[in-house]
Amino acid sequence: MKPTTSQVAGLVASARHREERGWEVLRDFAALLELPNVTGSTDDLRRNANELARRFEARGASMETVELPGASPVVIGELRTTTPTATLGVYVHYDGQPVDPANWASSPYSATLVSGPWHEGGVVLDFPGPGDEIDAEWRIYARSASDDKTPFAAMAAALDALKEAGIERSVDLVFLFEGEEESGSPNLGRYMKHLASRLTADSWLLCDGPVHQTGIPQVVFGVRGYCGFELTFYGPERELHSGHYGNWVPNPAMELASFIAGCKDESGMVTIDGFYDDTAPITAADRSAIDALPPVEDRLQAELGFGGPEVDGARYADRLMLPSFNVRGMSAAAVGQKARNVVPAEAHVSVDIRLAAGNAPDRMLDLVEARLVTAAYQVLDREPTSEERRSHRYLARLTRDPGYRAARVPMDSPLAETLLGACGVAGNEENEEVVALPTFGGSIPLYQFEEILDAPVAILPIANHDNNQHAPDENLRVANLWYGIDLWATLLTTDFTAVARPAAGGSG
Repeated sequence: MKPTTSQVAGLVASARHREERGWEVLRDFAALLELPNVTGSTDDLRRNANELARRFEARGASMETVELPGASPVVIGELRTTTPTATLGVYVHYDGQPVDPANWASSPYSATLVSGPWHEGGVVLDFPGPGDEIDAEWRIYARSASDDKTPFAAMAAALDALKEAGIERSVDLVFLFEGEEESGSPNLGRYMKHLASRLTADSWLLCDGPVHQTGIPQVVFGVRGYCGFELTFYGPERELHSGHYGNWVPNPAMELASFIAGCKDESGMVTIDGFYDDTAPITAADRSAIDALPPVEDRLQAELGFGGPEVDGARYADRLMLPSFNVRGMSAAAVGQKARNVVPAEAHVSVDIRLAAGNAPDRMLDLVEARLVTAAYQVLDREPTSEERRSHRYLARLTRDPGYRAARVPMDSPLAETLLGACGVAGNEENEEVVALPTFGGSIPLYQFEEILDAPVAILPIANHDNNQHAPDENLRVANLWYGIDLWATLLTTDFTAVARPAAGGSG
């Protein structure tokens, strides 16, 4: 799409700001990363929330930190302009995953600038000062460098760039910064309902996740939903000598492994009755978008170090359109040097199910329970009594995590077309087409924006795909931060009239 005069001006302002003030952008970002933000650590999260409110207030926004009982704070705010074409809501989370510093090459809360990825021989650098050259291939290592403090730095720098250039923004902004996303957003719905009148927007943008695995910018129009369960199979009331009792006393580890293995067939399809019945069909627009995606399968296989996909010849994006059934952990007795010659007393498995459009979390878990009942198991939602262990040959405990449903924006909607055009302008250095992805592999409770705030929502990723999010040595490639600044400078100068809803009053 050919850029408009306003978008060109925004990009020029962004480039000038990065060239002249890039050193300051990096140092400000580092200072934000050095605030510990482990999800659930309320005192640390308050410090993050207050700092974010301060930073955006310094750029003209009206901000407030709000804290409901039993929840980590959210930061809300607004930044108005004179002649807005629409009101955009911006959601970002500021909490991060827990860390074990012993597994990091550098301190997770002391932002470390490195000449390149650690595994490619990167060396530690001093943060640049005025006039110093900045290499876009540098990496910044710290917890939340990519997930998800990057958008704060990118938005702030874009606002500064436009202000310095005297460029008026084309949209009003409404902010919602959450501190519990990495805990599953247990209170996001409460906050949305409590603050709904102050969160009115024509559309919402979420800035989370990585760009496409090829490095090409992408816009994501949906996410998978989520539900999960913990399942325990019971055997004898205590561990027993495997020589004396093996082959006679039932082994719950063997039985659980057999049950779980039987939940998928050799073609990678889940065998639980009804598992795919409610999955929404792939639309023609979805299929067209998937067919246009650049291939990444060979590259991912080599990069991630495995011998081939679960389903031979399957395309990555196609598999994201179906609900998944993933074993995230199993345990029974002990292994390795701690192994004992016993029949385990019980065995445990933890499973997550990523939901496609149309799948209801409670129904999917009902189907799992029905599979257990069909297999003759007595299913409990609590620990069994001694009498129950003695009276039931097949006994299981099922603990549900009901999660939330998937959410999708039509690929041919005005929001989709406008965002793809804007991102194409911002990420056009390589003259590549922007990737339009129907759905992300990960899960985010986007449905709440639709149900509570009555607005469509899309995802604008910024971070590099090899960022190690949630893992040790999380990092951000400087080039991706630069792209984020360009992206926001473009979005803030884009005409969103096609997205504005007359009933919502346009600018709010």
